[in-house]
Amino acid sequence: MNFTKETPVMVKNFHYDINEKPEVKDQVNFGLKKVEKQNDDGTTDPGDGGSYFDVTVIFDVAPAPGEFSVSGMISQIVKLEDYFGDGSDLEKTDYKLLSRPLVEYIETLTYEVTQITLDEPVNLNFQANF
Repeated sequence: MNFTKETPVMVKNFHYDINEKPEVKDQVNFGLKKVEKQNDDGTTDPGDGGSYFDVTVIFDVAPAPGEFSVSGMISQIVKLEDYFGDGSDLEKTDYKLLSRPLVEYIETLTYEVTQITLDEPVNLNFQANF
């Protein structure tokens, strides 16, 4: 599947907490919603050549040993080339391809924040589970 990035990755929110009690959780949800693209002149792009989608990852993660948690929502608008469906019939590999840039942001943000707060960076290394 070919796609073009219509927007940069958008960190809608990112939250970091030190857990009072150790807690381990791994909730990462992927969403794909068909959207219309508005042109600069106020018209709606007809979607010639493919459909536009809002790709979103919502997460609430506390990696073992559970000393901290990160949560938030990250998204990006993409155009799926030569695809005109609603997204429900895509292959698992397509979902992984679309979500990977967003997951990398979560991994990078967590690495950087833990480098500062814990004096030791934490690599999450998420694996998609579709």
